Amino acid sequence: MKTRILRCALLVLTLHAACAAEHGGAAVSPSPAVPGLPTSDVYTVTVNGISVWTERFRTHFDVGKFPEWFVEPHTRIQQEIHLAGFTCGGRVEVAVRVARPFAHAAVRPGSRHISTRVTGSTITFTMAGPDNLVVAIDTLPPLFLFAGPPATGTPARRGPGIHYFGPGVHHPGYITLRDGESVYIAPGAIVYGGIRARGARHIRVTGRGILDGAGTFSSMVLVEDSHDVLFDGVMIRNGEGWTNTLVNCDSVRYTNARVLSFGPGCDGIDPLNCRHVAITGCFLRCTDDCIAVKAPHPGENVNDVLVSGNTMIGYAFSDGATIGFETNADSVSNVTVRDCDVLLARGGSRVDGHSAFSIICDGPSVISNVVFENIRVEESELKLFELNITDGTKYGTGPPGHIENILVKDVAWTPGGPVILRGFDDAHRVRNVTFENCTVAGKPLRDQGSSVMRVGGYVDNLIVR
Repeated sequence: MKTRILRCALLVLTLHAACAAEHGGAAVSPSPAVPGLPTSDVYTVTVNGISVWTERFRTHFDVGKFPEWFVEPHTRIQQEIHLAGFTCGGRVEVAVRVARPFAHAAVRPGSRHISTRVTGSTITFTMAGPDNLVVAIDTLPPLFLFAGPPATGTPARRGPGIHYFGPGVHHPGYITLRDGESVYIAPGAIVYGGIRARGARHIRVTGRGILDGAGTFSSMVLVEDSHDVLFDGVMIRNGEGWTNTLVNCDSVRYTNARVLSFGPGCDGIDPLNCRHVAITGCFLRCTDDCIAVKAPHPGENVNDVLVSGNTMIGYAFSDGATIGFETNADSVSNVTVRDCDVLLARGGSRVDGHSAFSIICDGPSVISNVVFENIRVEESELKLFELNITDGTKYGTGPPGHIENILVKDVAWTPGGPVILRGFDDAHRVRNVTFENCTVAGKPLRDQGSSVMRVGGYVDNLIVR
């Protein structure tokens, strides 16, 4: 009898191992449906044969109340996206069934080199592991696939300083965090409100659920004068104004967060006068700059900011990543943007339009030691890249500042141009800029000269190699 039981157990383990091998050994855990949120009528998603709930999100703006500057063709209509979330530990097979006829399908970012197979109305492809992907099909609303790593360290439901939100709908409003406190938003939970902290240490916002601003909560995340701040895994979306605002903070980490914004002036993540900031592995789809490093307050310098491994969609009036406009501190230094994909940047600005990434020095700061490295830009409608010293009065009171020691390396821009470099006057110059191994529309930047490079006055020691 014991031998028979042992044989059965071995058979079960063998079948389980074979099934895991067939699907790359990756366990899949879909995010539960959220009560009250509509299910997609366009896309049906399965991962390793497991059904994954897919949300249909659509704005309901009164477009007639938008400021004049925000009304362009892509914001004059309601915005719609579809979202499917799950966790996995490795390689998975994804199938997307589309409810409407289509001609072309692609999975972005293109840097993943994912090939699709189309059978009837179903698209299938392989994901190498946790990632944030966009399925783009003709002119249909995009499908965002948010595949996170398996969750670890789920907190207790109750305990000192724990704000726990399980699956379901919650309306706490603004949540104020104090030293050592945390917010946990479980998969399948939607929390309508925002986060506030001032002078706090060791605070955490984690989980795989949704923090939603309902289009009315202003500055959904506002953390001031705080130290050791973590946002991990959560989706933060649909607020009013800047979505994540961090003021004079030290040791801030955003990891695997998803930030979605839709209205006027809705930046994604804005570190203001902060130090030791890391924004890594995040997905941002925003209607103003996705990530904007700023220094609006004199006397609080910016230092050591890392933006790495992020995917950014500047849906409207947006760079992927930028330093500026507001730069009133003495210095902004040691900023690195590395290994990022900018899928889109477009829209007007106070310097004649947005770029895929840029530095706009609109104040007296010395902006120095900035690296843009290993960045892929798929679409940028107006400009590829910009270094620009203004008169300092676009958003402040001046005077002008300085930009120096900038490295742009291993950047591939798919669009054709231009790159713009512009100082302000003899005392406020752009100095020591190196472009190394960059390409524009598949050709080396060094071979394209003035057809792409638009170099204005007061630019010193420009090297393109």
